[in-house]
Amino acid sequence: MCKIGDIIGVPKFIGQDGQEVPFHYFVVVSDEKGKICGFNFDVVGTVMSSFKDEKQRQRKLQHKGNIEIKETEFSLSDRNKKDGFIKGDQLFYFDKSKTNYFVVGQVDGDVLLNLLERISSLDEQNKLTVNISNVIEKIEETIGN
Repeated sequence: MCKIGDIIGVPKFIGQDGQEVPFHYFVVVSDEKGKICGFNFDVVGTVMSSFKDEKQRQRKLQHKGNIEIKETEFSLSDRNKKDGFIKGDQLFYFDKSKTNYFVVGQVDGDVLLNLLERISSLDEQNKLTVNISNVIEKIEETIGN
């Protein structure tokens, strides 16, 4: 089970471009059941990523949707823990029963509050990107059944 503020590891998922993406961390921003475009979901998360270098840090933080996160602002058990950012303008919807994930840590309360406020502000400006690819069953699988 995961809850709001948890950091979950997802070994593979469908990214914004429709392609499969290898392992990433997500910050859970909702764990309530719902439907979007007729598909069930029960987890909504935002992608976490670390900085490769100072040049990338500067470039990523110029983007209005990204929120910097310092290594002291989250727990990540024994995993690699680096300063990074959360893509607060991208919401990924997941169905726990169809997603391979595991809880690895939590963000602190101030970071979570900042993230939720950023999401709300971007939503009011119609600047949120919503990805439901991870709750849609693959067409090939549906046709095959």
